[in-house]
Amino acid sequence: MPSLPIRQFAAVALLALVSACQAMIGDDCERSTDCSLRGERICDLSNRVNSAGARSDNGQGECTIEGCGRGTCPDEAACVRVYGSDFLSTSCEPTREDIATACDPEEESCPADCIQASSGGLLTCPPRNDCQPNEVCLPEGLCADEITSRTSCRRKCKNDGECREGYECRRTGSDGVYRVFDSDNPTDDSQIGICRPQA
Repeated sequence: MPSLPIRQFAAVALLALVSACQAMIGDDCERSTDCSLRGERICDLSNRVNSAGARSDNGQGECTIEGCGRGTCPDEAACVRVYGSDFLSTSCEPTREDIATACDPEEESCPADCIQASSGGLLTCPPRNDCQPNEVCLPEGLCADEITSRTSCRRKCKNDGECREGYECRRTGSDGVYRVFDSDNPTDDSQIGICRPQA
């Protein structure tokens, strides 16, 4: 039977081997075991890209972590929420959705449905309810379904050169792709560059 130091060395060596086999977020893959042997990273095959950078059913997917939260992704990645683009069809007013606002009647931009406030010269603009109860009004002015949205870790970038072939560096904050809300800093609506398949 091996002595204790030998067993400890074997355990450390095995752990190092497993860690070495773990791919980074955004690396290419064909199956989830290409991303991690421990199962916490998966291979997202929704945007397969071949070696020439073109979309192809025979191409490679990308390694990711599903169901993330702000601050839970590895250093090379950011947690983003993706809303299904098929559902981004109803327009809304982000500053007024479910919120009453005030405006100066002297301003041309003051909406026509605003009414005189009880005091002062400002008008009160009633809340808008363009989105369904299960939807949120995105800053880009479209209703998005929260139920069908998903969060995942995606490779951070500052330019296209930091992304693999077939991907480009684009900022979150449009097309239904947003950085996940930070509950520790609720006023932080900053966006970030992530590697996304070329349009």
